[in-house]
Amino acid sequence: MQEEQTKEGNEQAAWAYKPDSGAPAPSYDSAPTAQASEAAVSWTASEYIANPKNIGWFVSLGLAALLLGVGIYFLTHDLISLIVILIIGVCVGVFAARQPQTLEYRLDRSGIHLGDKSYPYTSFKSFSLVQEGAFSHISLLSLRRFMPAMAIHYAPEDEKKIVEVLADYLPYEEHKQDIIDNFSRRVRF
Repeated sequence: MQEEQTKEGNEQAAWAYKPDSGAPAPSYDSAPTAQASEAAVSWTASEYIANPKNIGWFVSLGLAALLLGVGIYFLTHDLISLIVILIIGVCVGVFAARQPQTLEYRLDRSGIHLGDKSYPYTSFKSFSLVQEGAFSHISLLSLRRFMPAMAIHYAPEDEKKIVEVLADYLPYEEHKQDIIDNFSRRVRF
């Protein structure tokens, strides 16, 4: 009986925290450590790559929306479908004319910060490098069902340190081009 108590006492002693053992005490405060602050990276870049669009692009968009709407109208005889397609065409044109903002990007131990929005690393499944002509960006694949992949743009000289920080928190995955990516690139959207 005494032997069992001694064994139980030794097991408890083995699991007890001993501050003089040379190991640092765990820290639960929100202040970044020196190592975490070294891993933080910040830069300024455009929120997306703007492809220049001339008046011909907008006329082509309008004609495509009108032809699609009229075609749907003749198939369904539904005026609402025609109106919805034309409204979607106008919305796409307005968004295409919008110029990108310059955002402050920051990666640190708490997550990814884009301007005034923050995303924890746990919101993402993986990241990949995407090469688009002379430019490249990082694509973050979201774990949320209806959130599209997030693109992070950067200067070429910052790529190595950005990838190193991301690799500490997320797995790297080869980028696979999908139909929407190919279509967007072809129409210069």
